[in-house]
Amino acid sequence: MSAVPAPAEPAPVPVQGAAPHAPSLRQVLLRPFVLPFALLLGVGGLVAYGVRQNDAALKHVLEAQVRLQLITDMTNQVSVMENSQRGFVITAQDSYLDPFEEGMLAFQADTFALRDLSVTDLQRTNLGRVKDAVTRWNEVAAQPEIRARRDSLDRAAARVGNGVGGGLLNEARRVLAVMTTNETLRLNAAAEQSRVLLERVQWIAAGGLLLSVALLLLTAYRVTRTVSRTVLDLNAAAQAIAQGDYARRTPRMPVQELAQLGAQFDAMAGAVQDREAQLRATAEALQASNTHLERSNRELEQFAYVASHDLQEPLRTIGSYTELLARRYHGKLDDRADQYIAFTTSATLRMKTLIQDLLAYSRVRKAPRAAQDVNLGDLTRDIVADLSVQIKGSGAQVDVGPLPTVHSNPDLLRHALQNLIGNALKFQQPGVPPRVRVTAEREARRWVIHVQDNGIGIAPEYHERIFGVFQRLHGMDEYTGSGIGLAVTRSAAEQLGGDLWLDSTPGQGSTFHLALPLTPAPTGDHP
Repeated sequence: MSAVPAPAEPAPVPVQGAAPHAPSLRQVLLRPFVLPFALLLGVGGLVAYGVRQNDAALKHVLEAQVRLQLITDMTNQVSVMENSQRGFVITAQDSYLDPFEEGMLAFQADTFALRDLSVTDLQRTNLGRVKDAVTRWNEVAAQPEIRARRDSLDRAAARVGNGVGGGLLNEARRVLAVMTTNETLRLNAAAEQSRVLLERVQWIAAGGLLLSVALLLLTAYRVTRTVSRTVLDLNAAAQAIAQGDYARRTPRMPVQELAQLGAQFDAMAGAVQDREAQLRATAEALQASNTHLERSNRELEQFAYVASHDLQEPLRTIGSYTELLARRYHGKLDDRADQYIAFTTSATLRMKTLIQDLLAYSRVRKAPRAAQDVNLGDLTRDIVADLSVQIKGSGAQVDVGPLPTVHSNPDLLRHALQNLIGNALKFQQPGVPPRVRVTAEREARRWVIHVQDNGIGIAPEYHERIFGVFQRLHGMDEYTGSGIGLAVTRSAAEQLGGDLWLDSTPGQGSTFHLALPLTPAPTGDHP
């Protein structure tokens, strides 16, 4: 066989990087989004500022509401004190003085609270005027009238009639009315400010959000369009290279990483182009070598077949004449001559067995692959019937379990099963009748036929060796045979598209597994 030249290593192709000015993919993807995100941050800042201002305005509203409530309460307390005091003057009942005293205490508390919450000097001045007016009314009118009523109604009526108390309370009410008006205006102004701020915040948030979304969509569209166009250009070049246009090169890429990827594609295309040329040269050399090998294999198989076939005729002649010598001159020559004739007869029989086995091996290798439905149960029972003499002589028992019908070559199957069952009967343990069991198991895409025996077993280191041609593990005086039977069986299994292997332990028997595909091997010339 001519030697096949090893392909030379292709010269390395330098990988070109992106142009120095080309931006990176991260810059291409992130840089356009800076403006929309800055706008979003600005809008967020304005919204946060507006919310803070609105909170301040709401605080002013709440404070104004509290002051207005205090002024209103003070106005009510003035009325309560006046009505209670007059009720006592009219009825002289002490029960009218309880609301008077409680109103005075509540008025004083409201005065202190409003003074703490006052926001202008005018409000504090008016509060002082109201307090002074009520205090003076209590001192110059209310208390003297209460004391006078305890003495007589006339004296009390005389003091009420002078109108001093009524004037002081009217002054207090007038100032409280002014304070109520001022505080109401202040409350309305704070509420209006809050409303305006809230509207502005809403408009700024809505407008900024819409503008930001529009900018984000526009930016995303431009970025995806740029990247998509670049990737499509790169993909088109890669497809052209994948379809065999190894001279094609990728276009210039505006993105650094894609430019580097394109350079890698260009380098790969150049390397593949060089390697393709080398592979074409190597394929031509391999084709020539395969043609030579096929011719050599056919000639070798033909030689083996013809040689083994033609050797039978002279071997039959030698055997016939040796048997004649043994019959005619047995006992007429010396013992050594009889021994030589016996040796010659034995060697002739062994040679005949070797030639027949070699012919069987050659036939299996050259057997046609025509397939048909084969009932393995019927085939196995026929084989057992053919081996009946050997089975009876050894006291063997052969159990055939349920076996499937396969679409395969019947001749090759017969060779394989006959050799496996024959070996199971032959390699028995001394004094132990052979027990052979043939079963089948369905796997994913094949049938596995198991041939199990209780024979001598085989050590693990010989599990592959026994499938070689003329490989024997025992001497001729122990077990007969040429050592080619398992080689024929494995060759038949391979011709059927299957496999053959075994599990065995010395002294515990062996199980040979013959795998057959559900679909027969395709027909054609043999290797």
